[in-house]
Amino acid sequence: MAGAVFKPLDPKLLNKPSGQCAFQLRGTSSLIPFGHATATFKKSSTKTEIRTPEEPGNGIIATDYGQLTGGVDVEFGTMNTLGLALSHLANVKPFTQALVPAKDQSFPGVMVNEWLELKAGDTAIDEAASIGLIGTVVTSVTVGGEVIPPATYRHDSKSGVVQIVVWPEGADVNEDVVVSFSAPAVMGTASTNVVELLQTLSLTGRFFLRQNNLRGTNRKIVVPQLTFGGEGGDVQWIADGSGEVVKATASGSMEADYTQKAGYEYGYMIDLL
Repeated sequence: MAGAVFKPLDPKLLNKPSGQCAFQLRGTSSLIPFGHATATFKKSSTKTEIRTPEEPGNGIIATDYGQLTGGVDVEFGTMNTLGLALSHLANVKPFTQALVPAKDQSFPGVMVNEWLELKAGDTAIDEAASIGLIGTVVTSVTVGGEVIPPATYRHDSKSGVVQIVVWPEGADVNEDVVVSFSAPAVMGTASTNVVELLQTLSLTGRFFLRQNNLRGTNRKIVVPQLTFGGEGGDVQWIADGSGEVVKATASGSMEADYTQKAGYEYGYMIDLL
């Protein structure tokens, strides 16, 4: 079998990339890892063709390129504080909830199987403005003035929702329901967050990637100033049951950081030993 005409290049130069990446939000001192992520560098420029009027075909005699831009697309599956903030353009904060020692909440004109969300507040106006309670404890449920057994309703304590699944015998199609319950105070620990949707137009920070390739040179890759906006994909809140890990995509634009040394303003890659 005939070999190559010229000496082939070293197969070590071929690349099968893998690795991990993280993002340091502006104004913070540490990097937050994306987790279960892929990252793709993108580039583009504007091309201007200069054509001559001196021949019938108006041939190209020169080509100019300008407005060079770069970006990074990150597809990630880990919904930590960074993932939630980027995928929903959100503020992520510790969640707090005031103690509700005991309350009777009324639900007029309820039908069987409807969901009843338990809320704080002393009036209907207060309840309408409430974000709802978590960790609720139901003591009784009354339908049309009759206390019903726990077997006839479902209570999801974690989300603070009650569903009556069996109507009392003789009840009308619509009945007034009263739920008696309590809810604990939540002090805003790191384990319980609230995600405030669509609260920021963009997130800017330092992008860091450490390759750990199956094949090819490993590199440390840094983009000193990367801004993520609303471009990217949608975020599934309920999946189709295929079993695949749901991922979100964030598209970042590379911006010049002139505090860096010359040549490093948009980013750099360093070969690792």
